[in-house]
Amino acid sequence: MKRLLLVLALASFAKGQPEPRNSVTVSGGSALGNFRSCCRTDTAVSLGATYGYRWFSHLQIEAGIVTALHPTSVIRGANYTIEPTDVLTWVPFGLRGVLLLRSGRLEISAGGGGVFEHYSAGNLSDFVRASPQNTWGGYIAAGAMTAIGRSRHFWLGASSRGFFGNVDRGGQRDQWIVVTGDLSVRF
Repeated sequence: MKRLLLVLALASFAKGQPEPRNSVTVSGGSALGNFRSCCRTDTAVSLGATYGYRWFSHLQIEAGIVTALHPTSVIRGANYTIEPTDVLTWVPFGLRGVLLLRSGRLEISAGGGGVFEHYSAGNLSDFVRASPQNTWGGYIAAGAMTAIGRSRHFWLGASSRGFFGNVDRGGQRDQWIVVTGDLSVRF
């Protein structure tokens, strides 16, 4: 009888249909970075992909890759014009807290963690003596997503990430804000 009561008690805590714990998110948007006090900021197209595992219903572990394509602006001189083909790549990993709203169909999240940053100089190497660089840093993130359909397997949303690298480029640290639209598949 004790075993039967134990089994019934454990069964009462189990959910009938578990929520999807894994998610794969693809994103695209814009990256703004290397904020200067006078002139302009560098902007670039940003693409990314993230894998997340929902450890608890309100806590997700995530890792991904985000790129900024051609983040250096065009360099012009009296007798030359250089259109850079450099690429900035971030590999963020960390935790994200999730607040579920509207019966779990809408969620707002915020998180942060560490980031590995790689800069590929492209065709800038010879002219401006730029070289590939690797560094470690941190990131913070915030976003909102809503479920598409009743199954809650497809989600659409927007997010913003701030990347802070420890490399010194011209007297200042690397600072980038990436704003993206996101499409997520959960399983």
